[in-house]
Amino acid sequence: MNEYDFSQFYEIAVKKLVAEGLDKKAADEITISVWEQLPNPNIRNCIQIGRLVKNGPDIEMVIVDEVQNFKEYGSPQLTRSTEF
Repeated sequence: MNEYDFSQFYEIAVKKLVAEGLDKKAADEITISVWEQLPNPNIRNCIQIGRLVKNGPDIEMVIVDEVQNFKEYGSPQLTRSTEF
């Protein structure tokens, strides 16, 4: 698997998240959070978190929570409610 530098990672992840229906701001926040906070960030992490987050009003808290879940368990907690 090829490793990305940040600019490549950012461009691809944001594009995929916007295609998933997230707005640019949410896609940006998720991508940067994953890159900065996960030990082995990958685009799949961004997409998984994006599907849980969508464009909710408390997006920052949801991103922090889901990134923490990745750190602790290796994947987001899919049983979590994503309704806001």
